Amino acid sequence: MIPRLTAFVFLLIALPVLAQNPPESVDMAGVLTLARKASPRLALERQNIAVARAERRTASAYPNPTISYNHSHQPRAFTDFEGARAQEISIEQPLLIAGQRGARVEAAEQGIRAAQAYFDASGNELAADAGAAFIALLAAQEKHATLMASMTELDHLRNIVAGRQMSGMASQYDLLRLDIEQATWHTRSVESKAELADRQAHLATLLGFSDWRPHGTGELLPLKNVDMGVSGNPDKHPVLIAARREEAAARANTEVAHRERFPNVSLTAGRFWTSAPYGASNTIGISIEVPIFGTRGGAFDRAKAEEQSAGLRRYLAEAKVQADVQRYTALVTQRTAAFDHFEQQLEPRLPSLKQMAEDAYRLGKSSIVELLDATRMRYETQLGYLELVSGLAEAQLRLQAARGDFVSWLE
Repeated sequence: MIPRLTAFVFLLIALPVLAQNPPESVDMAGVLTLARKASPRLALERQNIAVARAERRTASAYPNPTISYNHSHQPRAFTDFEGARAQEISIEQPLLIAGQRGARVEAAEQGIRAAQAYFDASGNELAADAGAAFIALLAAQEKHATLMASMTELDHLRNIVAGRQMSGMASQYDLLRLDIEQATWHTRSVESKAELADRQAHLATLLGFSDWRPHGTGELLPLKNVDMGVSGNPDKHPVLIAARREEAAARANTEVAHRERFPNVSLTAGRFWTSAPYGASNTIGISIEVPIFGTRGGAFDRAKAEEQSAGLRRYLAEAKVQADVQRYTALVTQRTAAFDHFEQQLEPRLPSLKQMAEDAYRLGKSSIVELLDATRMRYETQLGYLELVSGLAEAQLRLQAARGDFVSWLE
């Protein structure tokens, strides 16, 4: 009764906390903390551990005895026995002489370990997905800000063109061409706002919070302290630990099914007595199931097949982890090279391109097409930079998760 009351009180305390949304502004560390400690989605995964512990309690229990009582009345004397009344009481106790209880307890313990391992793996995967979603949110915010800045600059250029038109140095075509360019970039800014709302909703849904529209804080940059080793750490990878513990649990369940095939054995003791006249006798006996129909063979075959399936899942998990490490290592290497090239060759030239294009147009040395082309090139380059940085940061994060040391890297 006390454990149930304690669990009920804890649930009452936890529900308001889970119902609350986190703060509107969060950084990468805050998102990863929410994913690992406060997400309702992870709280749901934690219930699997409680289910496994309940199965452990069931497995450790001994079978209950059965008590039976019979009372009979003789309508006439000397029919079956001399007494006018007869009573009988007996008790039957099943005996687990094949070690079924020990096998059940071991299987339940392995189930708890597997449930805990899968909880850790789910937390690791959720944190990685949340981190990637946060990077995508930052990229969407930066993209929207860049497009809004482009609108501001186009307004500035329109004032320049309008002034030149009033002085007779620009044609109506120049103004019309700029208006069309403004409309095009305005459409892209509206689309970027919709994309930003979608990224916010995705992060909120991923973590399990309703009516939460987070704003990402922090600068969109490549991650630091990324391990570029060529292999993962199978001994510490949560997914591989979970797969191996699942295989161990399946093996323990096969042992349970094997021991359950032993025939049921029960010990029976009782007392029989009559009245008018009185007589009594004690009985003791044993009953054994006759396994002529093989009713438990299917359960054993199923457990054996599940053990083999768990072994295959473990093998596939190991192969996937190694493939992910190689995949994201290659991505990080290639995108890092592209990022370094951008910083060295492109980024320093963008401010000069802006000034040179404006000066040339003011002096009549270039047309409106060339001015708009230079402006468009600068902002398209900045948008490409955002995609490059977000792709690199996500690949770095996925690499750490694939290596199996994601939690220690976060800490």
